[in-house]
Amino acid sequence: MSNNESHQSDEFVSGRAEAPSESIICVDCGGTAHLLTHPPEDEIWLAGEVVAYRCSDCRDRWDIVLAPESE
Repeated sequence: MSNNESHQSDEFVSGRAEAPSESIICVDCGGTAHLLTHPPEDEIWLAGEVVAYRCSDCRDRWDIVLAPESE
């Protein structure tokens, strides 16, 4: 078996993603992290796009990869 066949979870997934939340809970401090990333011009989010959040309490930044709509 080749190395590529043994890592099927590494396959690229494309398609639409759900719009990211305006805020999330910061894992480090429990504060509120607000979305920094502006929506695409066509307002269609795609799986694999990265969105950024910044916590208003501890100022940590969180980069989240958007999952496909079905997940």
